[in-house]
Amino acid sequence: MLSFGGGGFSSSESTTVKQTVMNGATPSLPEEIITNILKRLPVKSLMRFQCVCKRWKILFKTPLFIQEHLCHSTLQNPCLVMGQSNPSYPFYLYLLDCKMQFHEFESAPLAGSLVGFFLVGSCNGLLCFADLKKHPPAPLLWNPAARKVRQVPIMTLDDFSDLDWFLGFGFSPIINDYKIVRLTQVDAVCGVEAYSLGIGSWRNIQFDNIKDVYIERSGVTANGVMFWYGSKADLGYVIVSFDLATEVFTVMPWPAFVRESCLFTVYENKLAIFSHSRASNSRDSCLSLTVMEEGGMGSSGERWSSSKKYTCNSYVPCCLLCQPYVEVCTGTIWRNQIVWSNFRMAAFMEREMGNVEPLYLINVTTGELKIIEFPRRKPGYGFTVSNYVESLVPLGNVQIEEP
Repeated sequence: MLSFGGGGFSSSESTTVKQTVMNGATPSLPEEIITNILKRLPVKSLMRFQCVCKRWKILFKTPLFIQEHLCHSTLQNPCLVMGQSNPSYPFYLYLLDCKMQFHEFESAPLAGSLVGFFLVGSCNGLLCFADLKKHPPAPLLWNPAARKVRQVPIMTLDDFSDLDWFLGFGFSPIINDYKIVRLTQVDAVCGVEAYSLGIGSWRNIQFDNIKDVYIERSGVTANGVMFWYGSKADLGYVIVSFDLATEVFTVMPWPAFVRESCLFTVYENKLAIFSHSRASNSRDSCLSLTVMEEGGMGSSGERWSSSKKYTCNSYVPCCLLCQPYVEVCTGTIWRNQIVWSNFRMAAFMEREMGNVEPLYLINVTTGELKIIEFPRRKPGYGFTVSNYVESLVPLGNVQIEEP
């Protein structure tokens, strides 16, 4: 029996079925009901059903069906994707489902293993990786559910020995296109390129207003805008935004009430920051979540919501700031919960934890704390945490719209 969650048939669809049976015709379902059923099925099932008939095979590739299937997956089956990376070992990828169960992904259909890869980001069922063995890093796009992979060509430079690279991956609903953005810098940003999945090529991006900005670490994408954590000589720490539709950069001052050491994430499709502080005269830890409201990306200044604070007992290592670099921590917001891990602290707990690593979840509404164990494949691995949903989103031929 199929379960369709909260979505059932409409009264008009039920009436149509009854009329078909009463007329004595061969029992069959109307096309709209069949489509309503199919868009609720896992991608793995849809891949098998392509051979049922040509009409279904064509249906699964139409933009409307892909969008409706994605919307249903986003609402009903949001998961977390967690990748363990180490330059010397293969990349391991896990899925955390709504039942708090971990599953290891099937291997990517590639020649060889993903050794020396880093997970840049996850968006609408597509995963973007960077091959750190190549200079500049070579992006790779993968739809694990559909088992499709696309190697993105790289733009090579004559001299790259002194350059740093930062990659971002995201989707713009305005132009219906996915883009990979690469920033190059030495003492400050000195080059920006963007790869359009719809066009299938790289292009240079104007970056005059961020030439004096140094990007400190990788960022996130929210509602078609990428955000990076940076610094500027005359302003100190800043937030750099890049609109994927207009391809315009904006530099925003750092919110005065947020500590510099923090982690960018996305909450309700908006940029959010969560940071840690030690409660005064207490051994407890305080985790703060601050969300940027609509209209906060303009030159007139940012608008931030009041911070929500969550207090944890001192034995919980939620200290996102206990180390000098945020890379020791990873986190996101998933199913209304803040999810994070401090894998450097976990290294100190290795004898007690064995081959698992603690993952911490705080409900943003109730403040309830949960701890689950992440299956660590190898000690000393770092890992990333991103939201993930199954999708039929293709890796090419995306229909681009004008901004």
